[in-house]
Amino acid sequence: MKKISAGAKSAVVYTLSTIFSRGLAIISVPIFTRLMTSEQIGIVNIYSSWYSLISVIATLSLISGGFNVAMKEFENERDQYLSSVLSLTSGISLIISAVLIAFSGYWTSVLGLSKRMLLLMSIGFLVAPARDFWLARQRYEYKYKLAGLVTIVSAIVATAVSIISVYSYSRQKLNNFSVAEVRLLSNYIVIYGVAIVIWISIFLKGKTLFKKKYWKLSLSLSLPLVGYQIASQILSTSDRLMISKLVNDSAVGIYSTLYTVSSLSLMVWSALNSSFVPFLFQNINSGNQKIKKISFSMLAFFSLVAVELVYLAPEIVRFIATEEYYEAIWIMPPIAAGVYFISVSNLYSNVLTYLKKTKYIMFSSIIAAVSNIILNYIFIRIYGYMAAAYTTLASYVIMTALLMIFAIKTGTKCGVSVASFYSNKMIVTMSVVTVFLCMIGLPLYNLSLLRLVLAIILFLSLLVMVLIKQKKKG
Repeated sequence: MKKISAGAKSAVVYTLSTIFSRGLAIISVPIFTRLMTSEQIGIVNIYSSWYSLISVIATLSLISGGFNVAMKEFENERDQYLSSVLSLTSGISLIISAVLIAFSGYWTSVLGLSKRMLLLMSIGFLVAPARDFWLARQRYEYKYKLAGLVTIVSAIVATAVSIISVYSYSRQKLNNFSVAEVRLLSNYIVIYGVAIVIWISIFLKGKTLFKKKYWKLSLSLSLPLVGYQIASQILSTSDRLMISKLVNDSAVGIYSTLYTVSSLSLMVWSALNSSFVPFLFQNINSGNQKIKKISFSMLAFFSLVAVELVYLAPEIVRFIATEEYYEAIWIMPPIAAGVYFISVSNLYSNVLTYLKKTKYIMFSSIIAAVSNIILNYIFIRIYGYMAAAYTTLASYVIMTALLMIFAIKTGTKCGVSVASFYSNKMIVTMSVVTVFLCMIGLPLYNLSLLRLVLAIILFLSLLVMVLIKQKKKG
């Protein structure tokens, strides 16, 4: 670590801390699947799905769109900028919360959540953006020590408190709260506690509630992304919400647990992409060939990780869940393939964000989301909840194809050749191969020996890639 640059150190720490915190959530799954029923786990996932969807409106996607651009634009006014945009998200959150609480009877029936959960959700809308803004700034400025510590420690404490609370409450067999509520409350009391401290700190440092130029830049870049983020959330959560309405909460619990396993690789990609975006923005016009090599290496590594998870799915599911969940193992290959396409779509949406053409990101995601809803409604009713995995894959392919087309065409108009820093043909080829390798997992689930041999080969391939990369650095 002493020999590498500050940017590389930051990337390593953020990647590892993100993998650790999200991995901790995965590691705790075997405990919760044995302490909670599939229906209770389904309620937890329904809460998370609704929170993710509504929070897009509460935050106006400010963290996704104009934040990195604003960090560059207002280099000497970052404290003021943060407090200003945080006041914007706080105001909107208070309005949304007032609507939820004032008409709680209506919203409990629509969302399928209790009044306590609506209140918890409202607190999250208010304070969670502060933590997201702070972490994004730390990442942009390559300040990784405190941010990594906060991420890891809060994840450990939140997970520990959740497990202890659910275990204790289950043994007491009280009826004041549902087990799902106990898990959510105990987890978020830690996460939101940290966020409240950061929320106060940002306002004390920035001392700015409103400044026109801050709001104007951020809203001009982020408002088009609200539609994108809503559509993206619909794309990622509509399967669970529609399964809840068309089947039941127990099916949601089973589907969501298996989806979590299949999307394990996404936490790796999220960390990599978060560190890659600043490098892309700073070098996109320099003709730096490292972008092409890094982006392709990232995708290749991510592809192997996704396929590896597919081949090891039976063993992973047996470890993290009970026999009740094993019937849904067949959804893992299409979900893993769909998650891979999220990574490809991110590469091209990054370019459109840099070019300040975020409306095309919105168009692509809305088309994909509408397609997903229609396909879910048709095929879940015919084939059951497992069909949602295949409709989601089809929708992600649609979105990725549209984003690639828009990025290439828009880049050409703006004088930026996407082909100069992305290997478009190789990315398409890799995507086809990835889907093929994932879907091969279906027949291989009945051929355990061959499947495990292939899993070992993939693992060795990943190891060789890492060793070669380390050797080149040395």
